Amino acid sequence: MSSTQLILLGIFCLAQFFNVFNASTVLVSLPSLGANLHFAPGTLQWILSAYTLTFALFVLVTRTLANIFHPKPIFCLGFMFVGVFNIPVGASVHPIMAIVFHVLQGMGAAMNVPSGIAMLHTTFPDPVECSAAYASYALAAMVGNISGFIVGGVLTARTSWHWVHYLCVIMVIPMSAAAWFLLPVHTTPLKSEWRSVDIPGFLTLTAGLILFMYAISDAIDAGEHTSFLSAFPQVITTLILSVIAFVTFFIIKSVVAHPALLLRTWRNKNFTLLFFYALSPYWWCLGCKLQLVTIFLNLWYDLPLIAALRCLPIGIAGGVASYLVGCVLPYLPTKWVLVTMQLLTATGSMLFAFAGMEERYWSFVFPWMVVGMLGLASAYVGCTTTVMGNTWKGEEGVMGAVMYTAYQVGSTIGIAILMSIMEGINSHQPNDQISQFKGYTVSFWSTLAQ
Repeated sequence: MSSTQLILLGIFCLAQFFNVFNASTVLVSLPSLGANLHFAPGTLQWILSAYTLTFALFVLVTRTLANIFHPKPIFCLGFMFVGVFNIPVGASVHPIMAIVFHVLQGMGAAMNVPSGIAMLHTTFPDPVECSAAYASYALAAMVGNISGFIVGGVLTARTSWHWVHYLCVIMVIPMSAAAWFLLPVHTTPLKSEWRSVDIPGFLTLTAGLILFMYAISDAIDAGEHTSFLSAFPQVITTLILSVIAFVTFFIIKSVVAHPALLLRTWRNKNFTLLFFYALSPYWWCLGCKLQLVTIFLNLWYDLPLIAALRCLPIGIAGGVASYLVGCVLPYLPTKWVLVTMQLLTATGSMLFAFAGMEERYWSFVFPWMVVGMLGLASAYVGCTTTVMGNTWKGEEGVMGAVMYTAYQVGSTIGIAILMSIMEGINSHQPNDQISQFKGYTVSFWSTLAQ
């Protein structure tokens, strides 16, 4: 790699680092935030779900904007958003305020990730170098994961959850401004070359995803108490409406002049299969991480710093695995890498389901984190590299955007399903440690159905 390529890679990796760092610090501080702002039971998960769902909704729109104006300004603006909107999140005095500004942070990530992926792909045309670059990008995320857990735990324990967000402001805003000057000079197309943003497509996709999420969440809550079909017909209605919205979205793609997602995109080699495969990794990862932190803080009564230290194997194992998978992927059959991911995450889930007590951290929870994150790294690097490697020239941005939509939709659904299962079962259990672990056990067994 040339020195210019290394500088550009460093910028893209920094943006990804802070995307994940921001999310990890929030994860550790969630119980303190929820208690301070008086979140209702079962609603705290929407701090994360609002972020991931917004990411999924806006990523295609921001990809179109990147094509109109060039990826550089969209990348830098999104990077800045991640920092700026930490100010009102840290100053939040009401649950709605915290959720709304997390939504705006999700817009920032939706701007910088697909545009960064597109520039990363064009910066490294050589397949071997490109695979190593994606591995470094994933490694930056994992390092952000580790750092976020530690820093979030320290700040929450020693100061307050507010400083978790203010620290991100202090670090991200200067770096996002510097990125503008370090990235190569870009050319903005003439007005005659601008394309309109696909507003009808965006609105129907938004409606479909929100309706689908409502149906999934409400269906699981209903199933814990009474007959699903008789007591909650609105769930069936909402699910049907979501399907209609998704069908309408694809119809719009075939008739509008400048669709955000071309129908021919689905004909890229293995793209459709890998899109649905991409729902799985972050479904497993983010849902499991949220439950893990909840167990450490609320069930094992750890201090935030201790909980953060217990989570370190997630970041370390994920970071090492991401780099190694990226290095060896060009020499391995991709399908075996992707199948191995499913087997490793399934093994990790089974290990955790048998953990039960704090005394089993080293014998069950620690191996779960190592094995599971190895599987996650295999899935992320393998899936992203394969899809981007088969992309038609000029469509790198849309491919990166659609794949990240799949990752974020999977994480949003995963959080909703896993937390709903856990809360539904534990609400009927005695309030002792062993009984309350039953909900987590069933939740982790449910991940095998992915």
